[in-house]
Amino acid sequence: MPRPFKKKTLRIQLEDRLEGLTEQTEELRQQVADRAPVVRDQLIDMLPDKDQLRDLRDDLFDRLPENVQDRLPERVKPKRSKLKRIAVLGILAGAGAAAVAAVRGRVQSAPAPDPFPRPQAAPAPQAAPTPKPAPTHAAEPVAEPTDGTDDKSGGKKS
Repeated sequence: MPRPFKKKTLRIQLEDRLEGLTEQTEELRQQVADRAPVVRDQLIDMLPDKDQLRDLRDDLFDRLPENVQDRLPERVKPKRSKLKRIAVLGILAGAGAAAVAAVRGRVQSAPAPDPFPRPQAAPAPQAAPTPKPAPTHAAEPVAEPTDGTDDKSGGKKS
């Protein structure tokens, strides 16, 4: 006879959990079956398309060293040449630039400011003027300063 307050054994606890999980399994299977098409469509939408995969492959191939590129089989090497890729990118860039120019042409903007005037060339240096001839007669004495300062003492009175 089981005791009323006896603790459940580990085996009984695991059996109870298993029973609960088997009941949930049927519910989960039904939910997965209902959601499967939506999830499948989401996964397919997340996958990159063939062109993106080819571009990734080509980029990866270009990053490999040349000695490794030579060892790869021909079926792995990219089929498109770099020239075609560059031409396509150039066409796309040109079309984008043309579209931007067309949009800017439609928008009325303020007129462009006048260009900054160019600086004029510096005038050619002129010849130094010839000094006047020094007086030849010493009859006229040079006047001394009258303010009482001595030029040799830095302008201080003695």
